[in-house]
Amino acid sequence: MTVPQGRHMADEEAINRCLQLTFPPVMVQLVQALVAPFPEFSTIARILAMDPMLAAAVLNLVNSPYYGLGTKVSDLQRAATVLGTREILKLALSLSFQKRVSSELKRPQQAMYQDWRLVVWSSIAAEQIALRVQPDTAHLAYLASLLKDLALFMHLCSADEDPVLRGKACITSLERDQLALENTCWGADHAAMARNIIHRWGLPEAIADAIASHHDLNGVAHHTPLTQAVILGTQWADLLHGQATHPALIIQFEMLLRSRLSLDEQGLENLREACAQRFKSMLAQLAIQDRPAGARLYEQSLETLQSFYFLGAELSHVAGGLPSLAATLGRQLRWYWNVQRWEVALRVPGSEEYMLFSGDETTPALRQAGPAPFARLPWQTGQERVPLSASGIDWGQLRLPKDALAPARKSALLVYCHFMAMALENYYHQQAVLEAKADTLDALPLGVARLDRQGLLVEANRRFLDYVGRDELPPRTPVRPLLSESLGLDFGPEWQTFTDQGGPAFISRLFCPTDAAGKRMGAPCAYVSLHRRRDASHDDVLLLIEDVTEISDVDVQNLRQRDFLERLLDSMQEIVLTMDHTGQISWASRRCAGLRGKNLFASSRPSATFTDTWDAAYLSGASPAAPVEAVLELGDGNMGLFELIFSALDAREHEGPAFLMVGRDLTSIRRLEEKVKQQAMYDGLTGLFNHSQFHMILEREMERSRRTNRQLGLIFFDLDRFKAINDTYGHQAGDTVLRRVAAGISAVVRKGMDFPCRYGGDEFAVVVTEVTPEIMEGLARRIREGVVTSCKGAVDMSMGLALLTPSDTGESLVQRADRASYSSKKLEGVKVRWAE
Repeated sequence: MTVPQGRHMADEEAINRCLQLTFPPVMVQLVQALVAPFPEFSTIARILAMDPMLAAAVLNLVNSPYYGLGTKVSDLQRAATVLGTREILKLALSLSFQKRVSSELKRPQQAMYQDWRLVVWSSIAAEQIALRVQPDTAHLAYLASLLKDLALFMHLCSADEDPVLRGKACITSLERDQLALENTCWGADHAAMARNIIHRWGLPEAIADAIASHHDLNGVAHHTPLTQAVILGTQWADLLHGQATHPALIIQFEMLLRSRLSLDEQGLENLREACAQRFKSMLAQLAIQDRPAGARLYEQSLETLQSFYFLGAELSHVAGGLPSLAATLGRQLRWYWNVQRWEVALRVPGSEEYMLFSGDETTPALRQAGPAPFARLPWQTGQERVPLSASGIDWGQLRLPKDALAPARKSALLVYCHFMAMALENYYHQQAVLEAKADTLDALPLGVARLDRQGLLVEANRRFLDYVGRDELPPRTPVRPLLSESLGLDFGPEWQTFTDQGGPAFISRLFCPTDAAGKRMGAPCAYVSLHRRRDASHDDVLLLIEDVTEISDVDVQNLRQRDFLERLLDSMQEIVLTMDHTGQISWASRRCAGLRGKNLFASSRPSATFTDTWDAAYLSGASPAAPVEAVLELGDGNMGLFELIFSALDAREHEGPAFLMVGRDLTSIRRLEEKVKQQAMYDGLTGLFNHSQFHMILEREMERSRRTNRQLGLIFFDLDRFKAINDTYGHQAGDTVLRRVAAGISAVVRKGMDFPCRYGGDEFAVVVTEVTPEIMEGLARRIREGVVTSCKGAVDMSMGLALLTPSDTGESLVQRADRASYSSKKLEGVKVRWAE
């Protein structure tokens, strides 16, 4: 998504206007006073004097139960004396921030309750965490958490249809990929934008850093204690009050919190209790509605959350349908809550109707009614109702006698039911779906079994067990002998081919017992097919058995003929395809079965010599006499070079033209051709150009030299002491030396400009192009050094150098270089001599 630069500028102007409305100069002064080393009461008095209602709200909060003051405080100066000026500043800033932002947002106040709960909890939690890790930064942690989502509020204030915030019920709860979307649409994410505002106000860099990183939970260990407090407070608030309050994530986070803060179990409970008390007081003073009692997870201990989570996990994985689900819920009510009488309605999967289950201490068996619409269920009267709802969907309802629980335990029961509702949601989305699929699988008129790659049973449906005459089969039962024993079905050697790692992806057989005259016998006819699944998560086999006893003898013969033809085509070395006039493949032989359903022209590429148009238009002129060489994707990730021959098929009524394509694999032929080519060009022992190729290269380069006026040279040499190696150590040692000589030469010549050749025996030549005498001498010395090094001094070389002259032929150039090489043998040290 690309957003024009002008859009960014317009948004920024609107945000600045919102910022001026929600944060006038006096509010900025209040923020700056809070971060001052020693806030003065005169500053508080001057600011609050401008807003008497704010001053009254601060006093109400001071006198709330959270602070537990013995006597009522009636003036701000007394409050500042008792609680400290910084605490009064925090209260005033929190109240004023919420009031001013709410007045400018383009959203009803009630729709913002969840956002304000996140802001309040994260600010309080960050402060309480900072008190435990770096107390002198606690007020900065509070302020950073209070302002961290400022840019989100400003965008909500400035835009009716912002692409990031559109449709979000809670704008401060972070969603997946939200930060990337903000960068795309706004040019920066909300944390970076809030940091810029903090810089503009001249606040400490530590606050700006904490705001910029407040979502970096993965990197929390690498930040300062202040930033860690803000990150942990932000995450805690999102888990307790955000969009996805998943119990497992809350438990995991609070255990992380214990570890980060080095708290014991009681220490964590004290931290949560301190946050909860102040949180409730702030919500009351800000007139922010809390979540329903059953969703207030912050009121429960970590131990309680863990207990409820494990109870919910048991419920979400119950097997046996709704009766088992209700029985499990009833057992938990009896054992954990000591509730003996209860009723629960559970939604029928895939339906708008419900089943009603009842239990009491008098009968161990459950009573049930339904299915029926919820309003028509025969409930008992005079009971308390607890809805079992999650993600806005009613999964059921629990009803208990009004005196079933003491008042102190009712709030915990509501939280338990909150967990149970999420467990039911998980059950309906996963376990119930699996059970429905299993029922459908058992009801199929097909025998279905899943095998591992060795052909051993993994699982099977009821119909498969009926076919093979078993009530049950243990896992890893060999299936092939089972089919042979019970049904007389045998795939022969093709079974082993199929189960091999590189085997085909599909085989099928029709088994229909007949007598010598071809008449069917009494045993049932069956169509059996095996399908291999190979992908990132599967490497197994699906086996299907279908009873085809009711089909006619003519149909049996047709199936047998089709089966025979498929086996015949599958056994061919060539690939065979049928396709329509667009190139869409309708059938493919086993080797290229993965091409079925694909388009031939999209799955192949003709060779460079092909000049026609490679698309559907080619089929109209296709002829058996016009084969095409093309690289074909075989559908399993492999490529192959084929010679393709097309033939038109007789068109059937109401169907368009169809074509047959037979492909002959050229891969091995081309590989053989390349090998023959290599043998014709290169010396088999050294890998250098051979004697014949040397003369071809020399003639070609001489012609090019005279055409381009670029000098050509020839280095010719043989090996000193080589005969002694052959005589002393044998020819195998000599061959090893020759290979090392070739390696030494190849390591120093210029690729594409110099052509090293084995002239014969221990004689070598290098055709050198675009050369000067100095370059020739340098190259000759490097060749000698490379060879001596590669052979570890076992041999030396006598080298002759010659430059091409106008009167030279190839033969004369070689003779001059050869004579120079021979005469260099008389030299000492580096034996290099120029030809006369």
